[in-house]
Amino acid sequence: MLVACILLIAKAQMDNVYTLLRDFTPAVLYSVYILYAAEQIYSYKDKSQKFWWFMGRRLFLFGLLALLLFGGVVYIMRGEIKETVANYGGGGKDGESSMLQKNKDGTFDIKQYSRLRSNLGRSNELLFAAHIDNFFPDTEIPNPLYLTAFYYTYFDTLTETFEQDSLLPSNDLFEPNPGKIPLFFTETDSTVIRNSKATKLRKTVDIEVYNKKLSTNTYVAPNVGFFVQPIAVEKDYRNEFISAYRAKGYVSELNSAYFIYNSEEEQIRTFQENRFEVLRQVKGYEGMDKKFMDYYTDMPPNEKFKQISTLAHEVTKDATTPVDKVLAIRDYFLQRDENNQRVYTYTDNPGIPDIPSASKLMYFLFENKKGYCAYYAGATLFMLRSLGIPSRITVGFMTVDRSDKNKGWYWYYADQAHAWVQVYFPGYGWLDFDTTVGNEEAEQSPQPDGTPPLQPPRAWLAAEGVVTEIDTLKKLLTMKVKHMVFHDKEYKMDSAATMVMDMKVAAIFVDSVDMPLGKVKKGDEGTAVSYAQALKNMSTRPNEAGNALAQRIPSPTPLDELYLKRKDTAKPEDKPQKQTVEQPLSARQILWTMAGILGAIIVLLLLTPSIIYRYYSIRHRRATTDGPKAYFAYRAANFYLHQVGIFRDGQTPMQYASRTVDPAMGTNYTAFMNVFLKKKYAKQELNDKERKTVADFLEAFIAQVKTVVPFKKRFVGFINPLRTISFYVQPGDDEINNSETTA
Repeated sequence: MLVACILLIAKAQMDNVYTLLRDFTPAVLYSVYILYAAEQIYSYKDKSQKFWWFMGRRLFLFGLLALLLFGGVVYIMRGEIKETVANYGGGGKDGESSMLQKNKDGTFDIKQYSRLRSNLGRSNELLFAAHIDNFFPDTEIPNPLYLTAFYYTYFDTLTETFEQDSLLPSNDLFEPNPGKIPLFFTETDSTVIRNSKATKLRKTVDIEVYNKKLSTNTYVAPNVGFFVQPIAVEKDYRNEFISAYRAKGYVSELNSAYFIYNSEEEQIRTFQENRFEVLRQVKGYEGMDKKFMDYYTDMPPNEKFKQISTLAHEVTKDATTPVDKVLAIRDYFLQRDENNQRVYTYTDNPGIPDIPSASKLMYFLFENKKGYCAYYAGATLFMLRSLGIPSRITVGFMTVDRSDKNKGWYWYYADQAHAWVQVYFPGYGWLDFDTTVGNEEAEQSPQPDGTPPLQPPRAWLAAEGVVTEIDTLKKLLTMKVKHMVFHDKEYKMDSAATMVMDMKVAAIFVDSVDMPLGKVKKGDEGTAVSYAQALKNMSTRPNEAGNALAQRIPSPTPLDELYLKRKDTAKPEDKPQKQTVEQPLSARQILWTMAGILGAIIVLLLLTPSIIYRYYSIRHRRATTDGPKAYFAYRAANFYLHQVGIFRDGQTPMQYASRTVDPAMGTNYTAFMNVFLKKKYAKQELNDKERKTVADFLEAFIAQVKTVVPFKKRFVGFINPLRTISFYVQPGDDEINNSETTA
């Protein structure tokens, strides 16, 4: 039977590891149980119906316990199982094992953690397009910038996982939610500029992001992003892009996406050399904040990281300045052998060490020398930190300039999700240094880049409020405005201001669908947008209140677009959800989990005698006929006596009652046994007196036993599951009676 089961499993198609576990578990349990059952069957000579009922109950309990154990372990270890499948299986579909996670609505988010894997799944879906207004000085040559989402600053050495840390010293990360900000309204955080600790060679770079499959809640911008403003997508492009926003970054003039890619171009090589000459002015980190330095140069105490430190010092032995040490590490990864082949290469499938528990990072750095961006970034991070150079891993998107058409426009596919290192230089702030060797697949677009969307004109006015009146003949609409943005400056209103809008040329949208003015209803909420020249020519006034500005704006106000959000048609607002971080359990968590399971099993075993006794006593109380009531009273009494150490030792039930129990306990167990045996063997109906004996026996009997047997002895007996087992494996009443008769 077992062989047949295995053959059937071998022939079946397994969709996933859980199917395999589900199909193999019965075979494994059968193999284990049959060993136990075979011994039981062999030992028992009486194969009557009672024996098979005995075996059937144990089979059921064994199956239930096995189900709880197997199911619990699989559930608790599901992260580890998934990770193991990812390591030994393929990269998965839809980017399952990539740096991205796919949401239920089909959009993508960057994972909040990244574990070093043996393979990296990839997807070539277009996520977004962006226009970055950054060019080399006095030229039309674009200078693309990597787009930052967040940083990894914590490393779990047990699982080799890079993670976010919310307790960053001098936190310079701006994380708005563009999907929750009203159209054309803004959100700014100037503290991140101060926390960037950068004062030299900085400028503001504007960027526009048009989302296709990137989550509308995700914000990316050149480091350091500090501003966001959701904008409208032109009508002709709304089928392709679901949302858009403007962003601003406080960017170093020394930053560039060109570090490895396209490095042969003269303009770029000159830029890089100039960059390095400037940074060579930084000789060290004397005078830096100690907390900042301790955090960004922290190294795990493990022995293997001492090997990384030794390698870093060897590689940089001839370098004197921080930037030259960075370049030495870059050149180490770019080195070639005597056959002019790269020593370190890029691959999405770096494999696993020969010893499964060995470090993948060490395997990459010292043996295999093949990996993807997280491997290069992780190795570079610890090499730099071991040299006392503050560094961190940045996560976002690699920017590649693939075409001379549409200068400043870049297309971002899922396989451009990227991790690289940022290095801090006093005065100059955090600068991007990407040491990942060339990945030609990511550089090449999986399809020709599309036509960039038309960028909307600048909105001089965006007013959010409630519609109070509609005049379809005069094409006028009145709103109670709650707050507004004028010339990119947000104004809060002391009280809702009444504003009349000229709707002659205005387009009206409800959930991106056009609608006529006649369909607008009183009470509709929305945002009114104007690109009118008349508003452009209006100047702003220092310290002007929102209501005062509303009085100055021409009435009726020329309107270009009205975006409504109907209460009866609006989609329910999603509750903010934290990203599910399916992190595999650490060794400590696994140990604690197994200890918890073991502890629960031990507690269950210790409680088993009490549970069994309660079961018998409850069945006795609830029995409505003489036979079951007498039987369960007998079983409960015998079980209780056995647990407290008064053993039957091969005596018949009557001998046990009259010779052992009654003399020792001062009970009248013999009288009950006469009634019980009459009912069991004579098959006679009990009279009222006998029924009363059966009904009143158990409670009084147990109470009397408790007065004789000390509490400590009773307690110890009832937490002894081995004694419970011995109760059930002792010869039955019929076996003893038969042996007595034979004798």
